[in-house]
Amino acid sequence: MKVFTRSCVLFAALFMVSPFTVAETLDARAIMEKVDNRYTGDSSVARAQLILIDRRGRERVRDIRLFTLETDEVEKSISFFLSPTDVAGTSYMNYDYTDDRDDDSWLYLPALKQVRRVAAGDRSGSFMGSDFTYSDINGVNIDWYDYEILEDDAEVDGAKTWLIQSTPKPEFADRVARETGYEKSHLWIRQDNFVQVQGQIWVTRGNRIKYFTASDLQLIDDIWTPMRLQMVTTRNGEREHASVFRFSEVRYNEHTDESLFTTQSMQQGL
Repeated sequence: MKVFTRSCVLFAALFMVSPFTVAETLDARAIMEKVDNRYTGDSSVARAQLILIDRRGRERVRDIRLFTLETDEVEKSISFFLSPTDVAGTSYMNYDYTDDRDDDSWLYLPALKQVRRVAAGDRSGSFMGSDFTYSDINGVNIDWYDYEILEDDAEVDGAKTWLIQSTPKPEFADRVARETGYEKSHLWIRQDNFVQVQGQIWVTRGNRIKYFTASDLQLIDDIWTPMRLQMVTTRNGEREHASVFRFSEVRYNEHTDESLFTTQSMQQGL
């Protein structure tokens, strides 16, 4: 979106409380750095449901198991789709490197019995039929964008937030358009814990605008964890469809099994 920062939203939409005080003055870039550099645990495991909602309000629910593992060089994440039968056995994996290398992403489709790499040009596409794109899931580099505080006292659900506008830098504009499919974003960042709780994202094509919300925040092992993420797609001001990630059984720093994050593991499943 440049709704999301470099850390991936699906596996690490988790924000550590930061020692911010009223006396500290932060510009927009510094705020986004604090969001991006949050502690999200050395590893995590969770269950989730991906709920696809059409324009008539009909729902399709997909059950997922999620894992992450972070090292000094790379943050690895993998998701296994468990049900229903039309997606069972599907898996998705992403490597988010700490240096300047591009992310590596793979998708395994059991019907094809092969793992395919997700190319950069495909990352603006829908993730598993949802309103979230692959780029939303993986996150993007904050260095690609310029930031501006539009409001420093915006309120969301009773919490004080910064409203920040994110626009691609001219030298990254083509890459951002290709990899995210977005023109610009408005981000609402809570001032007490640097959680992004809301977003408005302008899509490059189709006269569409997306609306993101992160809600049901819970403090788990000292990590603020949004248990519900929603993305709504509108066109010409009318709602087209929506998607929700609903998390449960979130645990941190319990596993260190690197063998889970391989293409072989994607094919074997859980």
